[in-house]
Amino acid sequence: MMAIRKPAPLTGLVEKINAFTSSYRVDGDPYLDGLREAIESKKNLHIWAELDPLDYLPHPEAKAHQSRSRLVRIITVIRNVLVFAPVALTWAAVGQATTGFSRYIDENGADVVNFLDFWQNGYGILDDKWKIGEVARLDFLMIMVVIILTLYVSQAGHTAEKLRDTEEEAIDRERIALALEIHAQLHDKRKITNVTMNASLAGSISRLVSATHNLEDASKVLEKASRKIPKPATSSSFLDSFSFSDDYDAPKKRKSRGA
Repeated sequence: MMAIRKPAPLTGLVEKINAFTSSYRVDGDPYLDGLREAIESKKNLHIWAELDPLDYLPHPEAKAHQSRSRLVRIITVIRNVLVFAPVALTWAAVGQATTGFSRYIDENGADVVNFLDFWQNGYGILDDKWKIGEVARLDFLMIMVVIILTLYVSQAGHTAEKLRDTEEEAIDRERIALALEIHAQLHDKRKITNVTMNASLAGSISRLVSATHNLEDASKVLEKASRKIPKPATSSSFLDSFSFSDDYDAPKKRKSRGA
């Protein structure tokens, strides 16, 4: 089976830059466009490596709360206008009642009532919609609407602000993550200086020490495992009963027959 080749780190960085650009609609940003072009052409990467991404990455604007915030602004304007509506209605009714009362006086001469009585009853001259009872009812309704809109504006404004803060926190997290990724990928692309050389050397030594510790830990684990393996038992054979190192008596010489 053929192994799947992983994309080069800089290729993955370009993909993350494209994802950030499309997610927050920051197309045309000079830093992101220039960095993407440098990575794709593999030119002047040492220049971009010297720049701090946190200083140059764009700050996307939070947009999830905008529709709610726009609605809150519209309702706030309506509420502010309605605050003066009861006053305007009352004075308009006073004007109509004053005009009608003057006409009532002209028609009835000395047989007249007071102004409040005329405003309340109309006496066939003042229209019902301008009577004090109807005006008071309308004023009450408008004041209640103002109170309800005030409560809604307060609650909706708080919700919109909370949505904006939550989205801004998410944007900041992604922005910082992308900045760290850019810094990590371009770290070894910086121009060789004493500082960068010392940093690279320190990083290599750190990785070597870490690898040494890992090998040491692995050797300890293997040693402990080997101690737990039982040793094979030795079996005795028939030949082991004989000892070839024992001294036997030398055979005696046989006498000759002629002796």
